[in-house]
Amino acid sequence: MHAEITVLADRLSQAVGDYRATAAATVDQLAHPIDVVDAGLPVARLEVVFRSPHVASVAVRDARDPHRIGLVTRARFTAAMTGRLGFGRAVHARRATSELTDFAPMVVAPSAPVSEVAVRAMERYDERRYDDVLVAGEMWRAASTADLVRSLSTQLAVRSLHDQLTGLAHRAMFGHALARRCADASVAGARVVVLLLDVRGMGRVNGQYGQAVGDIVLASLAMRLRSVAPAGSDLARVDGDELAVAVTLPGAVDDAHAQSLAEGLRAHVVEAMAAPAAGIDPRAWPALDSAAVSSAAGAADPEALVALADARMRAAKSR
Repeated sequence: MHAEITVLADRLSQAVGDYRATAAATVDQLAHPIDVVDAGLPVARLEVVFRSPHVASVAVRDARDPHRIGLVTRARFTAAMTGRLGFGRAVHARRATSELTDFAPMVVAPSAPVSEVAVRAMERYDERRYDDVLVAGEMWRAASTADLVRSLSTQLAVRSLHDQLTGLAHRAMFGHALARRCADASVAGARVVVLLLDVRGMGRVNGQYGQAVGDIVLASLAMRLRSVAPAGSDLARVDGDELAVAVTLPGAVDDAHAQSLAEGLRAHVVEAMAAPAAGIDPRAWPALDSAAVSSAAGAADPEALVALADARMRAAKSR
């Protein structure tokens, strides 16, 4: 399982960089400005627009009907200008751009979800399937079908690696991240700290305030954890009511100093997460059980760290 997670995460990173920040939610995030020409523009002048290799398509406005918009793609323009016998340019040069225009392009609002638009785009038939999607607004923009599908694929991948309620990594992804962090620490001679946080009394919260409030509480705790955890930490929801943090300690003097730093991190996080989030009944805000462990310098074992953290968490709960 860890090997599969590693392969998927590596492929995503190579393909789209920080995949967690690349999955656009709305078309507005993917859209780019598009040239708009008049439907009466001679095709010979339209050819000048397409000389730029960066122009994939052109929007066409009908002066007689301001609500009518069309699209000429580079592929359609090239096919028309070439023609079956190579005489397309001679045939079309003096004709109006409207004769090459598709006046039934796919048009969406800027707020349209990428997930819906990508599916609709790929449901189009034949050569239209890969046409740009026009995005309406104060100025016309376009989103490529390739970008839409890539973003949708990234969304699905992110969802498979992260808990949907909190947005934190799930247990398998945390195990992958911890293993990689331990490997890096071994090379650098650093130490790795694992902090576990068990949300106390979520059964009571769900029973007394309802599942919806319980979900809000967990999501708020995750948001708070993001804001207080050290930069570069790996954060996860490793169980229904359990959160985890992994962080590297590069400068601990010895084992005692490292454990002291780990305990300091634990105390800081627990204290910072103690105050109820805005809008949540303080009586519904849970307390946390916690445990922190540190590895030996340059000898971080991910499985041993998690096992030790679990043991200390059980001890903390039994007090």
